[in-house]
Amino acid sequence: MRGTLFVIGGILLSWVLGAVVVRLGLDWADTFPYSEASEWRYLGVAVAALLIAVGGSVATLLIALRRRRRVAATQS
Repeated sequence: MRGTLFVIGGILLSWVLGAVVVRLGLDWADTFPYSEASEWRYLGVAVAALLIAVGGSVATLLIALRRRRRVAATQS
């Protein structure tokens, strides 16, 4: 049960951090006047947020899997 809560909490935290990056990144991007470069800034913010959200989720799952293997090995 504790491991499941760790995974759920880690994944939720990753996506919340991704949302925070979107919010702060868009606020930053809007400080510049609109131009063709603005679209690239928006795209960069979106890519950064997805990397944080997906990367954090994958890292959480890998850590949970490693912990589960370690516990199983010590119990054997």
